[in-house]
Amino acid sequence: MAYLSSGASQIIYARQYRHSASNAIVARTSNLEMRQLPDCGTNHRISKHQLNSWAIAGIKKNKFVNKIVAKGVAEKEMSNNTPHSKYDVFVSFRGKDIRRGFLSHLVEISSRKQINVFVDDKLTRGEDISDSLFQAIEGSCISLIIFSENYASSRWCLEELAKIIECKEKYGQIVIPVFYGVDPSNVRHEKKSYENAFAEHEKRYKSKVQIWRRALNISANLSGITSSSLQNDAELLEEIINVVLKTTSNHPIITKGLIGIGKTIARLESLLRQESEKVSEELERHGITYLKEKLFSTLLAEDVKINSPNWLSDYTAKRIGRMKVLIVLDDVKEEDQLEKLFGTLDWFRPDSRIIVTARDKQVLIANKVDDHDILEVRELEPSEALELFNLNAFKQHDLERDYYDLSERVVNYAKGIPLVLKVLGNLLCGKEREVWESQLDKLKRMQNRKVYDVMRLSYDDLDCLEKKYFLDIACFFNGLSLKVDYMQLLLKDYESDNSVVVGLESLKDKALITISKYNVISMHDMIQEMGREVVRQESSEDPSKRSRLWDPEEICDAFKNVKGTDALPAIRSIRADLSVIRKLKLSSHVFAKMTNLKFLDFNGWYDQECFDLQGPQSFPTGLRYLHWIHYPLKSFPEKFSAENLVILDLSRGLVEKLWSGVQDLVNLREVRLSNSVLLKELPDFSKATSLNVLLMEHCTGLESIHPSIFSLQKLMQLDLSLCFSLATFTSSSHLSSLHYLNLGFCTNLSKFSVTLENIIELDLTAIPINALPASIGFQSKLETLVLKLTEIESIPSSIKNLTRLRKLDIQRCKKLLALPELPSSLETLLVECISLKTVMFPSTAAEQFKENKKRVEFWNCLNLDERSLINIGFNMQINLMKFAYQHLLTLEHDSVESYVDYKDNYASYQAVYVYPGSSVPEWFEYKTTKNEMIVDLSSHLSPLLGFVFCFILVEDSQHCYGIELKITTIDAEGDGEKDGIIIYMNRSCFYIESDHVCMIYDQQFSHYLTSIAKNQTRFKIKVTARRQTKTYREIPEVELKGFGISPVYNSTYHDLIHQMKRLI
Repeated sequence: MAYLSSGASQIIYARQYRHSASNAIVARTSNLEMRQLPDCGTNHRISKHQLNSWAIAGIKKNKFVNKIVAKGVAEKEMSNNTPHSKYDVFVSFRGKDIRRGFLSHLVEISSRKQINVFVDDKLTRGEDISDSLFQAIEGSCISLIIFSENYASSRWCLEELAKIIECKEKYGQIVIPVFYGVDPSNVRHEKKSYENAFAEHEKRYKSKVQIWRRALNISANLSGITSSSLQNDAELLEEIINVVLKTTSNHPIITKGLIGIGKTIARLESLLRQESEKVSEELERHGITYLKEKLFSTLLAEDVKINSPNWLSDYTAKRIGRMKVLIVLDDVKEEDQLEKLFGTLDWFRPDSRIIVTARDKQVLIANKVDDHDILEVRELEPSEALELFNLNAFKQHDLERDYYDLSERVVNYAKGIPLVLKVLGNLLCGKEREVWESQLDKLKRMQNRKVYDVMRLSYDDLDCLEKKYFLDIACFFNGLSLKVDYMQLLLKDYESDNSVVVGLESLKDKALITISKYNVISMHDMIQEMGREVVRQESSEDPSKRSRLWDPEEICDAFKNVKGTDALPAIRSIRADLSVIRKLKLSSHVFAKMTNLKFLDFNGWYDQECFDLQGPQSFPTGLRYLHWIHYPLKSFPEKFSAENLVILDLSRGLVEKLWSGVQDLVNLREVRLSNSVLLKELPDFSKATSLNVLLMEHCTGLESIHPSIFSLQKLMQLDLSLCFSLATFTSSSHLSSLHYLNLGFCTNLSKFSVTLENIIELDLTAIPINALPASIGFQSKLETLVLKLTEIESIPSSIKNLTRLRKLDIQRCKKLLALPELPSSLETLLVECISLKTVMFPSTAAEQFKENKKRVEFWNCLNLDERSLINIGFNMQINLMKFAYQHLLTLEHDSVESYVDYKDNYASYQAVYVYPGSSVPEWFEYKTTKNEMIVDLSSHLSPLLGFVFCFILVEDSQHCYGIELKITTIDAEGDGEKDGIIIYMNRSCFYIESDHVCMIYDQQFSHYLTSIAKNQTRFKIKVTARRQTKTYREIPEVELKGFGISPVYNSTYHDLIHQMKRLI
């Protein structure tokens, strides 16, 4: 088995190194995966002990590349029993015609080009020549047939030929005919010497002649090489070698037993077209001069001596410059190791390649690697992981049924890391279920030793600060979804400490952490477990002497063993799920003893009887992160200092106030007090000059907020929703930094007056207001406005000026009479207003075609005037057809697999439009008042793009949160009902008080019906509907008053534009 990684590495990153004189592929490995590369075709192994296994000289590059890089799809599908490739080329020839001359030159030049050729003089004496030859043919990638004057006169040549054709047809073997000194037409048509030879064979081997004739006919008609078209044997030999090398570079590789590497191989191959010694170990053991001598000696196949580490003789440099080479360097650790080894890449030809593996991305960056050339091999997919585990646990791809549940648990534990799957698979192979259960329980407490030893190598490469950051994340922060900027504040040792930035970057480069596109830091479970094992080894017996605690039982033991004035200076972080804690007793001075405590997280529901707290008299002054759900005290201790706090979260606590007086809160970024129902007041936050987030939803006892909140210049998010007692929210200050304000359900709010200059989301649900100020039109950055359940009677026309507004929610506004023209940026409009009479739209079709509404719902708006209903229908038709048409035009890959998450995210696959009405709009081409109808598309000549759908919901007094529609198709004659699909639609209203028209473009529905229409131009479609509820009982069908569908063609949308221009 060959690996393109060091023993400590499990992820491979490959990049193409660009240089004026050469190209190289450089790879970075880290701690998530160790993936197998395919065995090469000549039994080659990437060895850990032979340098020549990673430096392959000259033209052999094409062959070696092909041996480690699979094409992925063979020219012909291979049998599962494809023989292992032992030779590159098998040569079939008539000895007396070419053995002494042409053949000897062919063998010699093939050897020079490092092509492994088989000729029959390699057979050892005493072997059965027939069996040995057949095995050699089967074990070759290519068969080269040299048709000479007397080739057909040899029975053995014809037997070889028949076997070669058998391997071609059975295994996809490549066959190259060479017509040496003979006319190809004479061979193909059995003329002259070939005719005479077969006449003789008819007399002695009549039963085999037909097989031989067929093999001759097939092989001679293949594309080949004719000697008469070239000037001499030298040119013929050159042409043969070139064809062989080109063929081997494209030959598929057998990857049996190799799981989840297809994409990686394909990417490596694309880079290469423009087990090695570990370089770091070799350099440490022997020095750079020795390593360079070994490398260049291998490349040149002669003894090369180097007098100085930075010197290379002109003779050696010139020879290297004429060679095309592939070099694989494994486990490069230092930024200058490539420079030490090669000096300059000017030595190499531009088409040479170098592959480098490393556990640190910075090694590649330091060598000027382009970022887009990186190849990162991620974790295995669940199905691939299960297959690899089965291969090691059961020695087969298929899963043994009796062990299915246990295998799933192992795969879930491994999180896609091949190393873990292989180690555990081999460990559990042949063991009883009881042993499997025991091993899985053991893994909950400690990591497998083999896995830990490999993983730890990357940890050992870190410096002391990087190790500290790594362990903080592994033992505390992983899973908290904190962003990089917060982590930089939390991890720094003092105010001006900037070392965290480079430390986190180094951890990312070494793939010990990942940073998402949203800038959130996370760590793979296996890496986290390795880090925690490092901490366990700080003190295997006494948890109180460890630097970080997270296990509930060990936390209990640590606190239980503390006596009197014992200090706990080692403890830096505690993170505990109190819901699983058996009994925790905290003395009043316990946290004072933890002088180094920086991070504390008590989360989870817990039984007060299992939690004995005498009331902490103080917390460490260095505390930076404090999360204590159900905090049991009315306030912090009198001497509490929040100077270093970055994040404070006391959600669901019993706190009535935080502290008295003014605290220095210069580092505070986030305060969460949600569901603190006893909270009566907020402290003075005037010194919290960097506070970004203040969340206090459902603080039902809070009557007012401290004026200092309005002076915070960096406050971006303020949530006071469900603060039922809050009476005023007024200030003359400009909240210029506030982007998100939620005052929803502050039902007692009598005064609301504040200037918001940069607000993005504003939620005023159910607050007692009856109008919006005209200045609402100046909120140029507003994207979401929620006014549902308010008493507003009108909306200012200036709302049209909100050019960034994407969502407007005015559901259950019972006094709203008119809806003015809205900005074209609007995507979602939710309306449920029984009093609504008038809805305004842009006056021209051109302006309406600028809109991009994706979800528009007018539920229970039963007093709309006739003109408004007509305009709503027109506007929805425009938006529906525009959305469907534009989406269908840009659809590149639409398949069943595209909708695997449809049920959970159906809204992202839809455009939905609802308004009061009892019939399918006239413009739908096919419609019915029943639950099924015939669709006949035979008259349509234009290419079909997709479909839009409409159905009529009837009055419904039953509450539900959505509608489930089952759609099936049947042959027009009534036979052959096909498997249908289910599409979903959200229903935002509690009840439906009359019939409603629901128009929808659903990607899955459109794809389903389009695929049916491709095979049948006439079919029956049937639709049934049910409510979606959160109960599991059987839900009865919902009555539909009919449905309709309309096909979308290229011409449909353009016809609509012309039609609307005439009507509007």
